[in-house]
Amino acid sequence: MQDVEGEKPLHIQNYFVKSILLKERLKHLFEAHLQALNPEVRHHQPGDVLMRQGESATELMLLTSGRVAIEISQQPLNITHTLAVIEAEELLGEIALFGIGKHSATVKVVEVPAEVVVVKGNQCLQAMLYDVDIAIEILETISNRFAQSNNMLALLLDGITTANRDSSIDLNEVCKQLASEGYAFSQAADNLIKLFDYK
Repeated sequence: MQDVEGEKPLHIQNYFVKSILLKERLKHLFEAHLQALNPEVRHHQPGDVLMRQGESATELMLLTSGRVAIEISQQPLNITHTLAVIEAEELLGEIALFGIGKHSATVKVVEVPAEVVVVKGNQCLQAMLYDVDIAIEILETISNRFAQSNNMLALLLDGITTANRDSSIDLNEVCKQLASEGYAFSQAADNLIKLFDYK
């Protein structure tokens, strides 16, 4: 099936549908285990950093109101790239907490005040031991995010390949999909087109 003009590609639409369902199920599971999870509600102002890239992960957060920017930077340039701005309700910190142990991005409150429900990592792990559904839902959330990341990486690689092949039609199509994601991906699309034109 072909994507409708002006709409996000189907794989992105499917991700959002799955994401909404997952968030609803997770919310209900967290409510069911409220006592064991012992959550803390925190309020933050724009500019506050909730998680910092490279720091150890000790908590899981559920953004219940407001917006946060997901930012990354890498050595040696240390240029900050905004990957996305996400709104409530969204799970934050699960990949670091249950995976590599350190945050792979900085999460910063933007535009409006935000509220987050915070659960300590060890309490979340204990709740997961008693209810495997929580573990399954979190793993599915992580899996969907990795799938979305792989799709974006594939688009970036396609853009580099098509620019190198002098295929302006293919490059324009790839860059259109990249630009639809906004933020750093839109900038990447612009840069690919500039490099192609310069070449």
